[in-house]
Amino acid sequence: MKVENFLRDKVFSMIIVFLGILILSCILLLVQLNIYYILFIIIIVIFLYILILLYDYSKRNAFYKNVSKLLFEMDKKYLIQELLKDSNFLEGNLLLEYMYDINKTYIEHLNEYKFANEEFKEYIELWCHEIKTPIATSKLIIDNNNSKVSQDILEEVDKIENYVLQVLYYARSENVEKDYIITKVHLKEVINNVIRNNKKDLINKKIKIRIFENDVIVNSDDKWLEYIINQIILNSIKYSKEENAFIEISVKENTNNCILEILDNGIGIKDVELKDVFNKGFTGTNGRKKYVSTGMGLYLVKKLCNKLGADVEIVSKENVETKVFIVFPNSSMHNIN
Repeated sequence: MKVENFLRDKVFSMIIVFLGILILSCILLLVQLNIYYILFIIIIVIFLYILILLYDYSKRNAFYKNVSKLLFEMDKKYLIQELLKDSNFLEGNLLLEYMYDINKTYIEHLNEYKFANEEFKEYIELWCHEIKTPIATSKLIIDNNNSKVSQDILEEVDKIENYVLQVLYYARSENVEKDYIITKVHLKEVINNVIRNNKKDLINKKIKIRIFENDVIVNSDDKWLEYIINQIILNSIKYSKEENAFIEISVKENTNNCILEILDNGIGIKDVELKDVFNKGFTGTNGRKKYVSTGMGLYLVKKLCNKLGADVEIVSKENVETKVFIVFPNSSMHNIN
């Protein structure tokens, strides 16, 4: 609390005190009290009033400084009322009471929103599971009626299935800890599954695959890790060059971590856009102009990696290459002899 603001707030009381001193002085002069006594009385009154102001300022200033400090330090600022003690002046206690009532109402509304949000997420998850049945049936019908047209339709159905999975994982991404099981995961096995699932697109686009020979086990969730790597491979396929395209997957074991590197020689990413590739809804120049992109794939990759205790980074040169690094901490890595 600034002193000038405090004094400005006390202007009315200072005027009243000044008028009181003036009236008192007039009365004392009328009763012919010695002028020195009158001055002494005035000085005592002013001195006592200044002491009252200093005391009032000090207790208010201490209270509001504490409020300001807590607000600066807290992430969840709406919980400040829980940390504040009773003040030693009336307005401060009233403020705490009002804050308590406001906070209580806010939490009630927040809980209502959370409940509605959970219901919506449950519906989305249920819908995603239900839609898998007609997708699987469509694929079966296409397989039984193989033709050039049916294969083209199958490609679109595969895209629909991927977008459905994206919606499902996004709905679960806030509470991923409830849906994953940490086990020993073979990186090479997960990568082979991803390559197998994207085999048709890789063949159609004539993309060569190079995979590391050695294997490493990390502590992770195989389902979520497979989804993460699949999103990266899908991007490599989508943004591949028309000729001599390749994807190279390697693993490097360090003292403190294990790094999975996925390299492609596709169209790359502009330097100015690299910092935004993990932002929600960011599609970039290539995603807007050349391809249909939701801007959710890499956002989910980053979010799920963080939830699983891993890190992900991207390095790219436009029209040259793109490298994606998934970094597993040392505590999650186990060597295979």
